[in-house]
Amino acid sequence: MQPPPRKVKVTQELKQTHAEQISRLHIKHQTECDLLEDLRTFSQKKAAIERDYAQALQKLSNQYLKREWPASLPEEPTDHRNMYTVWKAYLEGMVQVTQSRITACENYRNQVSDPAKTARLQKEHQLRKLVS
Repeated sequence: MQPPPRKVKVTQELKQTHAEQISRLHIKHQTECDLLEDLRTFSQKKAAIERDYAQALQKLSNQYLKREWPASLPEEPTDHRNMYTVWKAYLEGMVQVTQSRITACENYRNQVSDPAKTARLQKEHQLRKLVS
């Protein structure tokens, strides 16, 4: 025969439940803060890689644009019957595209990185308020 179950004080039970809930809440907040930090770091690194790629492509295009062109180039840039004109138009277009990519990288970094940092700081502040 088993002894009768012990009566646990209600306050002790509530304290234990409260401690468990606070612990779970702390883990949840910490996980979310880590995710936001990962998102911020990833966006910064991705923007840097994209910017470096665009700058290298722009440098390459500018190198080829600086080359001497044959004297047979037509005066009008809209005349696409000459392969040199087409090549030059392609390179000029590439320079424009790379410039827009550089701008897009900066916008991406600013639109993702900064808000993620702000959200993480707000979550950490919220956690401190809840715990104290």
